[in-house]
Amino acid sequence: MNEVLHTENLSIGYKGKALLPDINVSLCEGDIVALAGPNGAGKTTLFKTLCGSLKPVSGRIALFGKDLGEYTATECASLFSLVLTEKPDDLFLKVFDIVAAGRYPQLGLMARLSENDETIIEGALQTVGIKHLIDRNFTSLSDGEQQKVMIAKAIVQDTPIIFMDEPAAFLDYPSKIELINLMVKLAREHKKAILFSSHDLDLLLRYCDKMWIVGYGLPLVEGTPKQLIEQGLIDAYFKPIDAKKEFPFL
Repeated sequence: MNEVLHTENLSIGYKGKALLPDINVSLCEGDIVALAGPNGAGKTTLFKTLCGSLKPVSGRIALFGKDLGEYTATECASLFSLVLTEKPDDLFLKVFDIVAAGRYPQLGLMARLSENDETIIEGALQTVGIKHLIDRNFTSLSDGEQQKVMIAKAIVQDTPIIFMDEPAAFLDYPSKIELINLMVKLAREHKKAILFSSHDLDLLLRYCDKMWIVGYGLPLVEGTPKQLIEQGLIDAYFKPIDAKKEFPFL
């Protein structure tokens, strides 16, 4: 599969202080990768760094073979979209308005939505199963419905890469399964590369094909849930003190 993102000896952190050893990973077209680890281990920092909102301590991030820092903000908006846990709280914003905002990077500064844009917006709402909510006020929706709106916004942005920071937060278990199935659909049918973080380890182990795991000061490791369990890395990375004793080679 085509590689869309690649890191080389990437070190992440704040004020020049690295949180994790060098990170060397790749994300390919059609990938669904779950990023997991204990609180404070560096998941959000990694997301911010990959999105360009935080500078790396050292190393390289490449999107489609070109350094992330060489892209303009407008170019980045055409390459990746970001779904965050924070939601708009404007009482007057409707579902259509929020999803439509995802089209603006494609239109330019003064462009108006065309009939084709509106068709794309309605199609995205149909894909996530909430087309019937198009005229509802966003704040009147349930947590699960609001999350689907934000994913629809990412879909209409039409980027090859989608980053999702804790997309399953505040969702009940059936809604989490529905979200995983939706991500599978986006990857398989629309060839999106999806990286998402989650604290729900049980969900990830049951339903994800590939995982990246980070721990306190430990190198990022990747593999299938089965591989990571068999190697003892799931337990080790969620108990970092034990990991250093049992895995001195890491």
